[in-house]
Amino acid sequence: MPIRAWVIAFGGLVACGGAPAAPPAAPKQPDVDEHKAEKDAKGLLTEIYQSVGHGDTDGLMSLLAEPLIVFGPRRNDALGTRADALVALREKIDPKSKQRPQLQSTELTVVASPGGHSAWAVDVMSIGGQPHVVTAVLSNNDDLWNVSAAALAQTPSMKQVRSELKQDAVVPPGMAGVVKQDPGAKAAADRLSRGLGDQKLWGEDLGAHTDAIVIGPAQGDVTRGKKDIKKLWTHRVKAHVREAVVGDITSATTADGQIAWASASVVRFEDDEEAVPLRVFAVFEKAKAEWSMIVLHESVALDEAGIGASFKKVAAPAIVGEPPPVVDKKPDESKKVTDTKKKKKKKKKAKSSDDE
Repeated sequence: MPIRAWVIAFGGLVACGGAPAAPPAAPKQPDVDEHKAEKDAKGLLTEIYQSVGHGDTDGLMSLLAEPLIVFGPRRNDALGTRADALVALREKIDPKSKQRPQLQSTELTVVASPGGHSAWAVDVMSIGGQPHVVTAVLSNNDDLWNVSAAALAQTPSMKQVRSELKQDAVVPPGMAGVVKQDPGAKAAADRLSRGLGDQKLWGEDLGAHTDAIVIGPAQGDVTRGKKDIKKLWTHRVKAHVREAVVGDITSATTADGQIAWASASVVRFEDDEEAVPLRVFAVFEKAKAEWSMIVLHESVALDEAGIGASFKKVAAPAIVGEPPPVVDKKPDESKKVTDTKKKKKKKKKAKSSDDE
């Protein structure tokens, strides 16, 4: 199943009087074994890859949710509907052409939520020989799985990222964003927002999950497991990593309400490093009725020189725990007294000279 990333990437009124009654709420679906859910979610991806492999993009309609939100891999790839995603996909895959981008998956992880009606997936793959990473959110309704959100990005070497930064050619994938804020995901979006300036919050969440994954913008920058993530976060906090959001935060939940995601274009600041414009895409799971981050995906897009110059104007957030410098506008009284004494002494000296 070599065709993997392009598809995932393209991705009340209360009745009263004579008014018609509101439709009844959908009955709660019975729980599904999580192992079965993960297997079926992978089966959805396999079916999608096979359809794309045959150039059958029309066959994807029932496999992709509506709305489908996709960010990346390019600067302009911010897609908010299934139709837009399919149009973008058709531009890349011509069913009549025998030459299509060669895709190969190397690390696919699928984790189902409690109850088995939603899942998230992370895949590391090669597209046309170039390394990429995709993070996707999936929902299950009556044993029918579909993809509802995804973030896809190329992962160049950090050396190349630094080189492109000098040319102002680094921007967030899907830079324009998508206007959507699900009320059910508000708490997750708020936690994403708070963690931008206080990275310890994200570290606490990620360090609490055995399945947690942190994906960075560069090739091979994938961290898994509590121990390695804790080590990574110690470095991030010590280096004063913090991020300033640019634009709006997009957020949504899965149909079962067990998984939420939130995403935004940001500028990341770090000691002794040049500021980097990137996209943050985070997945959250319910933990004791609160949202807890389990996946953090930070990604970049490489574009033409100068396109990212405006991000240099974004101010770095204050470092948490270090108060900003205080500017004392009041005159220093002790200095004023000293200056007055010096002036009197000079006048007295000058008068003595005149008398002589």
